[in-house]
Amino acid sequence: MGHDQLFKDILKGFFREFLAMLYPEIETLLDFDTLRFLDKELFMDLPEGSRREADVVAEIRTLEGEGELILIHVEVQADPEPDFARRMYNYNALLWTRHQLPILPIVLYLHGRGEALTEETFQMTLLGREHVRFSYDSVRLASLKAEEYVEKSNVLWVALAALMERRNVDEPQLKASMKQRVGESKLDNLRKFLLVNVIETYFELDADQEEIFLGLLTLDVYKEARKMELTWADKLVEKGREEGRQEGREEGALQSKRDILLRHLNSKFGPLSEETTARVRVLKSLDELDAHLDRVLVAGSLKEMELEDGNA
Repeated sequence: MGHDQLFKDILKGFFREFLAMLYPEIETLLDFDTLRFLDKELFMDLPEGSRREADVVAEIRTLEGEGELILIHVEVQADPEPDFARRMYNYNALLWTRHQLPILPIVLYLHGRGEALTEETFQMTLLGREHVRFSYDSVRLASLKAEEYVEKSNVLWVALAALMERRNVDEPQLKASMKQRVGESKLDNLRKFLLVNVIETYFELDADQEEIFLGLLTLDVYKEARKMELTWADKLVEKGREEGRQEGREEGALQSKRDILLRHLNSKFGPLSEETTARVRVLKSLDELDAHLDRVLVAGSLKEMELEDGNA
């Protein structure tokens, strides 16, 4: 799944939480019972002429007076681009032309340094006079400090810390703490999975760090994080099973768990022999794979995994 779709799902699933952290004073003025997402808002990128779908456009009423209807438009950008302000101006103009409603425009940058929370502007001047000034809010996740947001009560931003600055931070412990926070939350399983998927997608550890991380998951203090790790694996299995149905392959579900097991084994015990890899590849029982996934969290050696010669 690309970052566009992943973040569309996240923003739609946690729209109130997203706004609450950025605009606590505005969030209290909105009637979230009226929230409605406008699908298939198509933009034309000029002068290229390419068509694209808006990331998230939400329609919502305010709580003041009779309740004014407004739009909130959020674009997700991997990195800042020189011409992006012009594009945001064009998008805003198209939304206004179609809906004739006040618009709050926001861009969320996943990468790229700069001021963390700021206002960006598009200006149009002619003969020394300014004729157009359009401003929108921008958030650069990479300029926020991960350790600060992991302590927030807003669990969405705990997961988004995966994209924040992690300099001089114990990364295995930070990742375990993030998953623990998600696991301890009162969210339903689907929303927890959305958050864990963000963490897994953007918080990569090297082999040594992964071994430390898996070791932390064996501790009682991280028991909810351990559940999240296994739940995420199970969701990938469901995805693999669905892909298997769509492609006419019964192997889809098994293959997903084999891949997860191999990832953990390689991270914890170093490069595997061809023989051990082959033994994992031929495991044909989901129950057996689940047992190995539980065991890899506590095993002190590859021998304890019972995947070596004579133990398969």
